[in-house]
Amino acid sequence: MDPNNDRLAVDVREAAYRLSVSPRTIQNYIRAKMLPARKIGRRTVIPVRALEHFLRTDQPSPGMEVACADSDR
Repeated sequence: MDPNNDRLAVDVREAAYRLSVSPRTIQNYIRAKMLPARKIGRRTVIPVRALEHFLRTDQPSPGMEVACADSDR
């Protein structure tokens, strides 16, 4: 059994690696409440199931949401 497959949560770097994006992008999704995360001590972790759900749904870029909201004004 692969030890990486039985993890309940991954850190920001691992999530970024799994989604082929930068850690900053993962942090932006967390900040925009588009990706759930938990703090454990100083570490931020993302549940693996949340990453799987995130991949199954269409997600706008977190920067696009802010740009769209600004253009509505």
